[in-house]
Amino acid sequence: MLKHLSPLVKIRNFCQRHPLRVLLATIFSIATVHYALQQEVVLTLAAFNGLIQSLILGLQPKPSSEPEWVADVFTQLKREQDVLHVKQRQLQVQQIKKVALSKLDEQQALLDFPFNLYRAAAMRFPAKQLPALKTWLAAELPQAEIID
Repeated sequence: MLKHLSPLVKIRNFCQRHPLRVLLATIFSIATVHYALQQEVVLTLAAFNGLIQSLILGLQPKPSSEPEWVADVFTQLKREQDVLHVKQRQLQVQQIKKVALSKLDEQQALLDFPFNLYRAAAMRFPAKQLPALKTWLAAELPQAEIID
């Protein structure tokens, strides 16, 4: 949504969302200039540090809601007895009732285990691997329903 906004609109939106942070940054920027003109190196660096921290620290990175891309889905899947290893997660085979498997577009497909404890097991992979993955899932997880 914000990709299409101009930089000035983005700055205005940031200032409206974080007025105290902008006030603190303004105070630190004035202090930085003041101490720089007084040739107080240590105080200039301290004020500049406060300026940077007031603008950057506390900003949360956007969590990625898009599943991770893997070049080969079979490197991320492994079954050992009653445990299915998906990426770095372990799922009990008996507890896997449904597997979401769908073609997103001509280039990529999606594999997810939506009704299990770990939602971080979703991944996108090349669509050409989809038929082989369906065969593998049918053999390794015969009790699981594949939903599209």
